[in-house]
Amino acid sequence: MVEWAPQAGALYERVHQQYVGGARKLEALINELIGEEEGINYLSATARAKDPESFLVKASKPRPDDPGRPKYDDPLNQITDLVAARVITFLVEAVDRVCEVIEEEFEIVEHTDMGAHTRAQGVFGYASKHYLVRLNEHRRELPEYAVLKNLVMEIQVRTAVQHAWAEFEHDIRYKLDIPPERKPEFDRRFLLAAALMELADNEFTEIDRLYRELAATASDKAPVDLTTATLTTYLNRRYPDAPHAKTTHYSWILGVLHRLGVTTEEQLTDLLGGIDSAAVQAAMTHRAPAGTVRRLDDDLLAAKGPAYLDLFPEEERRQKILRGRLKALTRAGLIES
Repeated sequence: MVEWAPQAGALYERVHQQYVGGARKLEALINELIGEEEGINYLSATARAKDPESFLVKASKPRPDDPGRPKYDDPLNQITDLVAARVITFLVEAVDRVCEVIEEEFEIVEHTDMGAHTRAQGVFGYASKHYLVRLNEHRRELPEYAVLKNLVMEIQVRTAVQHAWAEFEHDIRYKLDIPPERKPEFDRRFLLAAALMELADNEFTEIDRLYRELAATASDKAPVDLTTATLTTYLNRRYPDAPHAKTTHYSWILGVLHRLGVTTEEQLTDLLGGIDSAAVQAAMTHRAPAGTVRRLDDDLLAAKGPAYLDLFPEEERRQKILRGRLKALTRAGLIES
């Protein structure tokens, strides 16, 4: 063990920058999947490579049944969080949507629902969802993902409230040697905080429902000119069951509307007048319910057809995505071939 730990640490030190590059690739991929493609409303999606010091600590752990031997015979392949990502959302609903994307886009090695575990015990506590994943078969063959090709990675998904609780709890429990006689006091207070955390998530969900309900009945009072605020309300009326998009996405789609010469609610309503939005969504076969901005983007494509692509002449990836959606609309008979 005395010799093994430094050898393992030195090996990881030599290849650490490869994992740093892999973390950047994973972070970009997740943001692309849940943000650009699915339009899910989330706070952040970040990834990191395990730092050499943390790797050394983990690689130095002995086997529980044989303290003279290391727990990991091949730490570079056995430690599963050398590259790890975390997605933080505002609402529990968005956690579920992110998880659907992960399960569709990655090869799942292991999935742990920490919230289900605590609920099964009849208590409150950590409610994050943890995945061990590999790239799917298609991406493993792409040169841009070579550094991640055979790597098992960790992805955690949780709400902002859950994240705050988990980070604070970890900071206290793992950085302070709590005396046994004081541990029940800390456990009780963390349990109380966890109950409040669940209550907060439930209340945010209810506030979101009330907002949608109010927006759906505000059509006669809404201003005529389109701004990010009035467009948000308009889209909640048009797509009452669709999840919210990120704030920046509303600004982006407002810019798209301006390029189309659409600056008022009346003009937007006229443009979308002949569009069967439900049929458009059925043709798209999205993995998860599309957010409000994604719904509008799809409906605008259905309304303008190939001419919609002309709005993005310099955006190759955007053009590729739109061409795929255009084919889906054509196959469904919603756009003439």
